[in-house]
Amino acid sequence: MHFSNNKSFNICNLMLLLLSLSISFICAGKSQLKARSNADSADRNFRILATRIKCTHTVPESISGFQCHLKQRNNHTYSSGWLVFRKSISKLEASAILDIYRTNGQRVNIFNITLDCCALLAKGKHEIKILDNMLRIMYAAINERPRCPLRTNFNYTISDFYVNESILPAYIPKTNFRAGLYIRSKGRPAAQVVAEGKIVNSN
Repeated sequence: MHFSNNKSFNICNLMLLLLSLSISFICAGKSQLKARSNADSADRNFRILATRIKCTHTVPESISGFQCHLKQRNNHTYSSGWLVFRKSISKLEASAILDIYRTNGQRVNIFNITLDCCALLAKGKHEIKILDNMLRIMYAAINERPRCPLRTNFNYTISDFYVNESILPAYIPKTNFRAGLYIRSKGRPAAQVVAEGKIVNSN
């Protein structure tokens, strides 16, 4: 699929979903997500503001293009970009790492987990309600629901990917964060997405 230059800002890649899934763990902790996922959807007093995102790849023989950027609109952050595989990918793993910063600048690791991306896509849902809601958002916005093996020479596309804070835990402390998704194919580093931002008051 080909996109003209004037539409390039509307495209987002599959990896941004996985990065957003990792950000949803912020400060609440994995063990608390199930307990808090049933919180009501009342307006939250915080919002997630991503200030920087960078997408890179290290396997040009497998990935022909991978770019992303952010767009701020109506006090929300929208992710855009594109991802095209040069070869069919049947196995994809990723490490999701989330760090937050204390008021004194000290960086604290919240979690470092390994994801089987193909298994997650094959199942199409997650037992944790927050993550399942995010998957639904992605499936509603993507041009083709991804499954492994991922298609060759196909532009995986999401338009204005955005996660409404109402699906997140009711309490998230205000802090700065750095989230990274480090993707591997056949055990080799293949690509990475690194995002930085902060949790701020909504008013």
